[in-house]
Amino acid sequence: MLESVNEVRPFRVLHYNPDKIPDLGSCLSQPYDVISAERQEAYYRQHPHNVIRLILGRERPGDGPADNRYTRARAELERWRSEGVLHHTRTPSFWVLEQEFELPEIGRRKVKGFIGLVRLQDYGSGRILPHEKIMDRPLADRLRLTEATGAQFEYIWSIYRDQAYVVDNVLDQAEASRPILDYLEPETQVRHRLWRLKDPEACAAIRRTMERLPIYIADGHHRYQAMLTHRDRMRALHPEAGPEAPWEFIMMFLVNSRHEGLTVLPTHRLLHDLDLRRRGLSDLHLGILEHFHVKSYSFNGGQDSAARRRWLRDLRDAEAGVHKFGALIAGMNRYFLITLRDAEAYEEMMEIDSSSAWKTLDVNILNTLILNRIVGITEEELAAQVNVEYTKDLEEALEAVRAGRRQVALILNATRLEDIFTIADGGEKMPRKSTYFYPKPLSGLVFYPMEQDL
Repeated sequence: MLESVNEVRPFRVLHYNPDKIPDLGSCLSQPYDVISAERQEAYYRQHPHNVIRLILGRERPGDGPADNRYTRARAELERWRSEGVLHHTRTPSFWVLEQEFELPEIGRRKVKGFIGLVRLQDYGSGRILPHEKIMDRPLADRLRLTEATGAQFEYIWSIYRDQAYVVDNVLDQAEASRPILDYLEPETQVRHRLWRLKDPEACAAIRRTMERLPIYIADGHHRYQAMLTHRDRMRALHPEAGPEAPWEFIMMFLVNSRHEGLTVLPTHRLLHDLDLRRRGLSDLHLGILEHFHVKSYSFNGGQDSAARRRWLRDLRDAEAGVHKFGALIAGMNRYFLITLRDAEAYEEMMEIDSSSAWKTLDVNILNTLILNRIVGITEEELAAQVNVEYTKDLEEALEAVRAGRRQVALILNATRLEDIFTIADGGEKMPRKSTYFYPKPLSGLVFYPMEQDL
């Protein structure tokens, strides 16, 4: 008998009451960590019960311990429940989510997974594995929200390896029924469909399959760590609660790594406010040439389409073990392709006690060699985003440089899924902004109030 690795279970949820909220889509939002200030205001205007008021409420002048975005989220939650805007389901269920999307370089795809409860595991157990580092400020923010509201409003996006597609085959059965939600998100043009799966046999098949599989956190490391901290605090306060206490579990959106629609996008870097007097352009040029082959793709004025096509084709055509980066520099009518000359020499130069797989991740070559050693941005400045911004949008990155708003755009290839597994299995963590799983599952589909009598 195989040892149980993870416990994944259907659950009772709190969700929007269709009698009160017939247009569920208007109450949904992107996850909290990808919402700009402008988008936050747009969600506030979109509907008086939009989930933004729970996951990322406005900050106000004079906020203090008794009145702040977290206490206001708790008040909103209590009010919506008392008014019947939110109500409970009675039967434990999984929630099947399918997202259909189209991207210029990829085409049209669908990705499907399910939302369920997963028993929290300490990282040391090797059962639930992270792959990215976290930062103190967003961790403290999510912990304050969790402790103020006693609820989970968003789901950790995680992946598992089910080579036999057992779970996917069960999820496909849900499509025979009418979806609870069929919503085309205006901003992204992603179509979101949601079904409820409550058949006991189907749920049992998912539980049996998932109990033998490790789970890898794709997106939501801060929320997972916040729940681990909250769980430990609740254990100390309520030692009698036992292993079935609601804070022992976390909501996850789980997707099979073998699903053909699973998409990881690169996160590009935009450099700004660099003090080129500290390190002149000639020094930067020499530093690049010492470690990289450089190829340029010239164009005249705005007539860059042919050069851009060739540049992107060559950038994307990177064999295993070849490390390529694209660059556009303000004021220069050419794209650059820079390719690491010698990966072995780079590894020897990097005096870091890490595996070869970790050192040779494109994001680490970019951070340690290009940004730190050549450009001169320190690790502390990188963490604080002093001179660096991030975007998954290639067009946004290039336009920011063409318009003179940013000095340099550094364009990356996407991190391979197998590299993510290798790093996580080895107990290492990638730098922040190493991966961007797309599209994001919308927040507001279901909530999990951590209550003993639910």
